[in-house]
Amino acid sequence: MMTPLVIFFAQYRDEDSNAPGRDPALSVVSLLPLIYVAFAAGVALTKHRYVTLTSARIRHASHLMSTAEPDRTAGTLAICLFFASIGCASLALQPPPAILVSMNWHLGSHAAAPILWSALMSVCVASFGANAHAAVDATY
Repeated sequence: MMTPLVIFFAQYRDEDSNAPGRDPALSVVSLLPLIYVAFAAGVALTKHRYVTLTSARIRHASHLMSTAEPDRTAGTLAICLFFASIGCASLALQPPPAILVSMNWHLGSHAAAPILWSALMSVCVASFGANAHAAVDATY
């Protein structure tokens, strides 16, 4: 939802050539990856019914796998999902792969590859992060 707003704002800002103190190197669109990752982290840390339901399912599966140490299974899963989320966050802040850049898609006057790449990776951050949150809740 925020991508069209940021692109619209960026085009409006680009058209206003008389704006004082305007730094062309720092574009609003270049901040989108950081915005995406911040929102994804917020989604991952939010507790809602899906996290509670996933936590109950992880807790049940952990008890089925190891009745002696069910928290160990959920804890291991939480650590793995946390590292996957951190990895996706670092990928979201990196330049997109060459194959995505070679498609040469544009959103307005801005290249779409960095926007699409960071948006996709931020969805991964939110997904892995929410499941890690559920796995941590399952250990309690």
